Amino acid sequence: MTPWTPFTRENVQKVPDGLLGVFQLSKGESKGESTISYVGRADVNLRESLSEMLDKGYSQFQWVQLPWTKEGFEMHCRLYHHGGGHKKLDNTDHPYPPEGKLWQCTVSATTPSMCDG
Repeated sequence: MTPWTPFTRENVQKVPDGLLGVFQLSKGESKGESTISYVGRADVNLRESLSEMLDKGYSQFQWVQLPWTKEGFEMHCRLYHHGGGHKKLDNTDHPYPPEGKLWQCTVSATTPSMCDG
């Protein structure tokens, strides 16, 4: 995962185009460290997914490139649970696998719709 970086249009444009990956967004810092406010995933273009989140109140971001869509889904689930799930994050739903895939959450071993994380 990259270091926390100010979440600006200029910094998002530095993310290489067309990558698969996951990202975390923060609204601020707590005790000198950014706290996770939102976790997301890009199955097609990480830069584009990040750009869609600009101007939504987030001040910091970090991301990591992943080689496969399934790995992205699994890491998205892990980050979602690590960040506190829907009780603490701005995410309204547990991460879902890409359309047509029936992958289970690797943290809770249930389908995403059953996982209350």
